[in-house]
Order: sequence, then C-alpha cells, then structure tokens
Amino acid sequence: MATYFGEVIFPSSRAFWDEYDGEDLSNELQEEVKLNVKWLQDKPTCINKLMLIEGDVITDFSKECLCHDSEEVCIIEDHCNKKLVTIFQVNKDLYVCIVAPNFDIKLAGELVLNISDILSSSKSIYLITWRHVSQYKSENTPTVPSFIRCLYTKNESDLCKLHKDLLEQPNIIYGVAAGVLSYAEMMELPCVLYTLYTDGFILDSKAAEPLIEIFAEITGQTIHNITFVGKSLFNKGNLYM
Repeated sequence: MATYFGEVIFPSSRAFWDEYDGEDLSNELQEEVKLNVKWLQDKPTCINKLMLIEGDVITDFSKECLCHDSEEVCIIEDHCNKKLVTIFQVNKDLYVCIVAPNFDIKLAGELVLNISDILSSSKSIYLITWRHVSQYKSENTPTVPSFIRCLYTKNESDLCKLHKDLLEQPNIIYGVAAGVLSYAEMMELPCVLYTLYTDGFILDSKAAEPLIEIFAEITGQTIHNITFVGKSLFNKGNLYM
C-alpha cells in the first residue's frame, strides 16, 4: 500500500528567509509555478488506462516503444512555453503521459493539481519511473542488470500482475510519480507505481526486459520492431517486443 508524500517549497536563496512573511512568500511562489495545459484534441471524460512515465533513462525509449505512431492530444508548458509534459492517445483505451527528462521536480505538486481531473476520470493509473541501483537501499540488492519494485494504492494489488515485489523501507520515491500515487491514495483511485532500477545510466536490451514485460501487460500488445538509430540511450541494436 502506498504511503503519503509531502512537498516542502523553500525560498530560492537562504538570503531571502527573513525578507518575506509566510503568506507573501507562498503567494509569490505559487505565481512562479503556474503551468499551462493545452488540449489539442477534445479532453476525454473517461480513460480506461492512464500510464505516466518519468525518468530520463526511460522516457525516450518509452515514447518510441508506445507512442511511435500516436498523436499528441495534450501538452503542458511552463510560463516560458517550455514543454514539460506530453500526453499521447495510443488507442481508445490507453493514454500515455510522458514527463520531460529535464522536468523540475519542484513543480511536481503543481503538475499533479493540473492533471487531477484526468487522474480522477481514469479507471486504472500506471506510473513508471526510473532510479539507478545505487539509490536502492536493501541488505539484499539483486545482482542483475535491472529489476522492478512496486507500490500501489489500497486494495489495488490486482493492477500489478507482474513484478509484485514491494518497494521496502527506507527507500523513497519522489517526483511526479510520487505525487500522483499520493493523490490517488487520498482520492481512493486505482493506481500502481513501478520503479525500474538499473545498474547503468544507458538502457540496453537486457536492462529493458522488465520494462517491456510491464508494457506488454498493460497494453496487451504483442510484437513490435523497435529500432533506435542515432540515440545514445539504447546502443544494442533492435529490440523486439
């Protein structure tokens, strides 16, 4: 079962601690993190499956694997019109939300608020994030190229039929995925979070295997020929899903 996550927003410099009272500082910070949600197609009123993917090592791979012939239906930008999040409609049942690799996690709370209506209209929410194995805290760390640990909201363990090993304490998940899981727990939404731990910073065919299994389970898709030409994140040739 998921635990709750909190967010603390600090002033941009210690020099400013004494120059604002709490209310003024809170109002100023909220004005700075306003995000702009642009729907390019009609916003869905109900989503069967929503998948959110976060983590610089897996975002390009996931986009190529899941969204290679899908169109963008929504983009979320900051005040400088910098694209932070893209939502694709893969098919009538599945929407995939890709968080940009350079996303500032300080904006995670604001982003969750901006997509809360989409989360609430989703029948199943799947969150996939990435961490290097050096961040995994355990007395028995698996000696494999990659492995998955999961968290899920109350009574929603049936969402994760594969890779059911729970993330143990004192491990911590942060960022957009953590914020969405926390929101789903509070709102009693069906949600599962998968964390892919890898022993490297480049996703090769071996390290991608657990991720492919998760994608196949969620999408129900069979085999696709995925080719990464000129992309540094994947240097092992073709991958078959």
